[in-house]
Amino acid sequence: MGLLDGGLASIFNAAFSGIYLPATLHAGTGEPIYGPGGTITGYEGGDTPCKAQVDAATDAMRRADGFAEGDCRVIVLAVGVGEITSDHEISVKGVRYRLMAAELDAAASHWVCRGRRA
Repeated sequence: MGLLDGGLASIFNAAFSGIYLPATLHAGTGEPIYGPGGTITGYEGGDTPCKAQVDAATDAMRRADGFAEGDCRVIVLAVGVGEITSDHEISVKGVRYRLMAAELDAAASHWVCRGRRA
């Protein structure tokens, strides 16, 4: 496995997973799934445990359309996490953020997201 074929992501994950915070990535719309008798048996999407860090928004994020004061940068280690989109939310240290934008770095080691308190 080459460094740009996932090897660097594994190295990055091993190096930083100990210092990044435990987080939960929330996928989907959260619409209820109904079972027999109309009872809610779950929700669309699902939760994925991950490691994340919340930081100040970058200058590029501040210049982007739709930026609002209070938006932040959320960095999510990519190992074990599928594609992240603006349909996702993430909980870090008890705070839930809507992900307004997400971009995978060139080495596929982490996602850089713009988050807004949900």
